[in-house]
Amino acid sequence: MNKKLRLNVQNSIITIEEAALWATTLFTAINPIHDQISEPLKKFIYDYKGDRDGEIESEIAAGVKAGLFESKFDFFDQDNTAVRGLREFCTAAVLEVAKHVNGQFWQEDGKCSLEFHESWFHITNHGGQHEFHYHSNCSWCGIYYLEIGDATMENGCNRFFDPRTAAHGYSDYGTAYISENSRFNTTPKNGNLVIFPSYLYHSAAPYEGAQDRIVVSFNSSIHHEP
Repeated sequence: MNKKLRLNVQNSIITIEEAALWATTLFTAINPIHDQISEPLKKFIYDYKGDRDGEIESEIAAGVKAGLFESKFDFFDQDNTAVRGLREFCTAAVLEVAKHVNGQFWQEDGKCSLEFHESWFHITNHGGQHEFHYHSNCSWCGIYYLEIGDATMENGCNRFFDPRTAAHGYSDYGTAYISENSRFNTTPKNGNLVIFPSYLYHSAAPYEGAQDRIVVSFNSSIHHEP
């Protein structure tokens, strides 16, 4: 809700009206069937990986990834019951988010479908990380915490950054509201899906733990269905 500020200047009341513009919204949702699909998914993922370590199968931006195994970008295409269950959950959640943020701009019927352009998993440990980046050629992205291992808000969390890049070109006492809110760390939680717009810069902080950190990620787009 926009606020109005009032002050007295030379015996006159001045009203300053606030217009909050261009907010970036991030969404989270807990998968209600996580406990049912978690172990089958982890078995499928470890069988897929085999004895390979530190391999970037996708061959995409390998230079900004270290200490992790990344699958090819077709994870949701795999013929596996648990994979299909996760895909269905992610599809429903992203479509609901898209309807929520676009409802006032869409046609009255609001019929739409979701397309996964890429989907993959990361197995991370021993200080593995993914540097600052964003995703192109899609509208909505997701990160699903399959197994957080020993991840915390600082160890292996996903960190999101203020998309207003020009806002950080100058800093003084009057810009504390920018610098003090320039990043957001997600709380790692098993079964949690983080949904965010593709333009949002983010990273995966270095992770170290007795157990691997496993996430499933995807890029998607929304299409109108006539």
